[in-house]
Amino acid sequence: MGPHVRISVRSGWPLLALFFLLLGAVFLQGAIWLILLVFLGGLYAASYFWIRYLATYVTVRRTLRSRLVSAGDRLEERFELINRGGIPIIWVEIADHSNVPGYNASVARGVGGEPVTRWLFSARCRQRGHFQVGPWEWMTGDPFGLFTAVLSFPIVDEVVIHPPIHTELPVQLPAGRRADGLRSREKSLRATINSAGVRDYRPLDPLPWIHWPTTARRGALHVRQFDLDAAGDIWIMLDFSRESQLGSGLDGTEEHAVLLAASLGAVAKTNNRPAGLAVYSREPLILPPGLGENQQWKMLQALAFLRADGEVGLEKSLPDIARAARRGTAVVLITADLSGAWLPKLDHLRRKGIALTAVLFERKTFGGSGQAGLLAREIVGLGFDAHIIRQGEVGRPILPERAEEIVYRVTPLGKVVAVRVGADG
Repeated sequence: MGPHVRISVRSGWPLLALFFLLLGAVFLQGAIWLILLVFLGGLYAASYFWIRYLATYVTVRRTLRSRLVSAGDRLEERFELINRGGIPIIWVEIADHSNVPGYNASVARGVGGEPVTRWLFSARCRQRGHFQVGPWEWMTGDPFGLFTAVLSFPIVDEVVIHPPIHTELPVQLPAGRRADGLRSREKSLRATINSAGVRDYRPLDPLPWIHWPTTARRGALHVRQFDLDAAGDIWIMLDFSRESQLGSGLDGTEEHAVLLAASLGAVAKTNNRPAGLAVYSREPLILPPGLGENQQWKMLQALAFLRADGEVGLEKSLPDIARAARRGTAVVLITADLSGAWLPKLDHLRRKGIALTAVLFERKTFGGSGQAGLLAREIVGLGFDAHIIRQGEVGRPILPERAEEIVYRVTPLGKVVAVRVGADG
């Protein structure tokens, strides 16, 4: 979709002067009125054709360097102004309507007669989520300040800001039920680091699983067979029921839970542990455990979109994760619910041989009430692990780089001036 061009009168007083000059030329004697009328009319005509020419032969492009970034990284764009007409541009202003928090590429610049002008704009991403860069518009004017051309671009670029990953965490990955390093007697349906032998090839078996020495020796296709991971799968479970959340923004339990889940997923990838994600928000999300870089990106992308707006509490979600997880795996439960009403549901995990590590947010540090220590002791008494997290222990909040910034604006006479505004302005 191409830009929409709009040319408007920047200053209206010369039109009024034209009217009076026209009256003077008709009703009053003297050539001065006609001379002034022709001069001002010609000035208006020249200004209009100037601005129309610029709107036709000047192009401004913006290119987003990356559509996948993490909170705390810099979102960067490249702007390119191309003047194919040869007529100098006095000034150009970009009006950006992006909805990325803390990101506004609006700027006014003096350009001159250069055929190509380039500049970069970047800002630090403050908040995870799914946002849009654009729509936007650029505008310019004639040298006499009579007309303004505005070209509007309705096109937007989608940007996904992932949660950041912190390496120093107050919670470690659970060892799982197979931390003794013994091989499992159960066979895995996916590739793991533990090979248990070979078997006959079956339809839909991945080609990389083929064991070529055995195939050559026996004259028929054979594939490697894998054990379950000796350390077991990990399910990272987020209790995103609306009623249990406290605080807002970077200081709330929602962002603490997302940050902890993203960081634990990265640690699992580094340790070659299969990790999955279970989130019970308004629309429950179940991402089965997997290995590698691709699985980590799936988890990060899912976490970028999540909101703690669920209606389902732990009384219903714990039996659900017990059905989804298999025997010998570990579940990391991240919750701010200290009521203890869900403790009887842990029996579903025990009967299936699933280990649990409960990560409890200390509600007092988030502005609420409750004692995480009492609930943690009850969980340990049931044979599971428990950890207490206080506000700020998961990672440092992402702060703006400066308290104020300089924004350029264009005056009605076409002059570019610098204005200092606050970081939130």
